[in-house]
Amino acid sequence: MNTINFHPESGSSIWLQNLIHGMSGLTIKAKHSVFCDSSPFQKIEVFDTYSFGLVLCLGGSIVLTEADGCIYHEMISHPALFMHKNPQNVCIIGGGDGGCLKEVLIHETVKTVTIVDIDEMVTETVKRFFPALAEGFNDERTRVIFEDGYDYLEKNDQKFDLILVDSYDPNGPVQSLETDDFHRIVSLRLEEDGIAVFQTDSPTVNSNFIRKTIRGVSPYFEYYKPYLCSMYSFPEGICSFLACTRKESVLNNFEKGRYEKSANRFHYYNEEIHSGAFLLPQHIRNLLKS
Repeated sequence: MNTINFHPESGSSIWLQNLIHGMSGLTIKAKHSVFCDSSPFQKIEVFDTYSFGLVLCLGGSIVLTEADGCIYHEMISHPALFMHKNPQNVCIIGGGDGGCLKEVLIHETVKTVTIVDIDEMVTETVKRFFPALAEGFNDERTRVIFEDGYDYLEKNDQKFDLILVDSYDPNGPVQSLETDDFHRIVSLRLEEDGIAVFQTDSPTVNSNFIRKTIRGVSPYFEYYKPYLCSMYSFPEGICSFLACTRKESVLNNFEKGRYEKSANRFHYYNEEIHSGAFLLPQHIRNLLKS
């Protein structure tokens, strides 16, 4: 079978846009559309692009690229996993693309990972077009539940060491995950030294969201720390997260011995990034105070 090599100047008319308020942002030139369908919840598309590899879009928004998706998945998972002394049972709310799961399973202490995502078609699409990303679904430690994350946590009383909320989508199908009561339910399903991580969008493009999340978690988590990573496919290149716990010592811990055993597995994350991610530029400190 002959392989066709597309050149950026070959005349493709497809451009993917990741714009900020429709005014500025990132545009990605695509070779062609690979997949397009609609689940009961959203439109699902995959494009092959020149500079970002395969790109997954949900509801018209770019949510995953082959080029830098690993940055996001490493940073939503490893800081909390290495802060916790012995993470064994992890719950991922959202995460149907398998990327966060793949990173969590690197940790040998982890015994179970429960993924709760509302849209089964997202997972099936990733298995088909991003097979390396979906490897974790075959791990015996993994359990996948297709359900509203809020509903699952509300009716199940299992406690977890970590809950990673990998589901922020302002136009997505699960608005219940953005309520204050969801933050309460998350706190109830954590062990006493447990950690919750919420993805909080770009702090410069959507500063209100991280402020709203801090207000939402503060009645239930006495201690929390925002942190950042740099992603060139994300609005203005910055993605933020919020790590929350009831024990202050947890946020200051770093399991160096466990890190050194797996340090060669990471593309972006390392010990210096772990510390530096929590060092916020002054303009972001200021907007979090406002």
